[in-house]
Amino acid sequence: MLLHRYVIRETGVNVVAATIILTAIFLAYSLARFLTDAAGGLFEAHEVTRLTLYKSLIALEVLVPLALYLAIIVSAGRLNHSNELVAMRAGGLGLARINRAVIVLSVLVATLVGTVSLFARPWAYTAMYGLKDQAEASSELDRIKPRRFYLYGDDERSVYVENISEGGRTLDGVFIRSRKSDGLEIITAPRGSLEPYVSADRHRLDLHQAALFKHAADTADVLARFGVLRLSLPAQRRVDHEYRTKASATVALFGSPDPDDRAELQWRMSTPVTTLLLALAALQLVDHRPRQGRAARLPLAIAIYAVYYNLLGVARTWVEQQTVPVLWWAPALLATALLCWTLLKRRRT
Repeated sequence: MLLHRYVIRETGVNVVAATIILTAIFLAYSLARFLTDAAGGLFEAHEVTRLTLYKSLIALEVLVPLALYLAIIVSAGRLNHSNELVAMRAGGLGLARINRAVIVLSVLVATLVGTVSLFARPWAYTAMYGLKDQAEASSELDRIKPRRFYLYGDDERSVYVENISEGGRTLDGVFIRSRKSDGLEIITAPRGSLEPYVSADRHRLDLHQAALFKHAADTADVLARFGVLRLSLPAQRRVDHEYRTKASATVALFGSPDPDDRAELQWRMSTPVTTLLLALAALQLVDHRPRQGRAARLPLAIAIYAVYYNLLGVARTWVEQQTVPVLWWAPALLATALLCWTLLKRRRT
């Protein structure tokens, strides 16, 4: 029906617009966080871009339901403010049929959200973790910038370089401090030269006029000077690719006894349900009185959304901590509240 398509189009346009705005805000937030790591030398510019895109793809499972939720309220508010809803109802298009058109759109959006959560989410986490592992595995001097301190190996080693030539081969003002359980070692040198990849997995660093100080609890301190102190540096540090629940394929989570796996699986499966519940909540929040404000119910809508997602987060944490077996009590609570609200409205009418 023409009016059905009109309602779906009006709501759909607002869903797309809200998704773009929310995603842009999230992109800016994520970019700022990753740029902090980039400033510390951990990531390159192209890696920051990829990480931001991966993180934004993951966030769509939360941003799209919110966009749909707000779009329904705003769209219905605009139609009501301009008396279009009144005209539709006067023309024989009942409120139930108008809501049915919105529900059809909500089912389509929920299907998209479910696809993102079940398939795109683990893929994006796998790619993101892989990129971070690759950055961690890079040579310690590959990403270092001058006049900054860098910590490695759980703060066991700190490195400072006063100046680095444009090609990265010549270093000035080198300071390396290594702390271990049995003592402390400090190396300083006014100048150094780096020869990358002298072997498949090693760099060579020659420190000229180097001074070495070594302190150990059970031996005498050592102070030595070298015309040239040659160090062999790993071109790639080995990174243990431990199991990560968020990067696991959805199929692999089924039947897992691990509470983190069960919480992750239930979270992924809850996102399309959450999308539909929020859409139904938005329909209940629409004020059908003539010429009401377009966003009169937005403060209440935001409060309901915040409370629900906080409860969902608590439910997931409780599953991870094995306090409760499932997180479905949070969606069930919202569904029960919506049912009671609907029955109460019908009794009043």
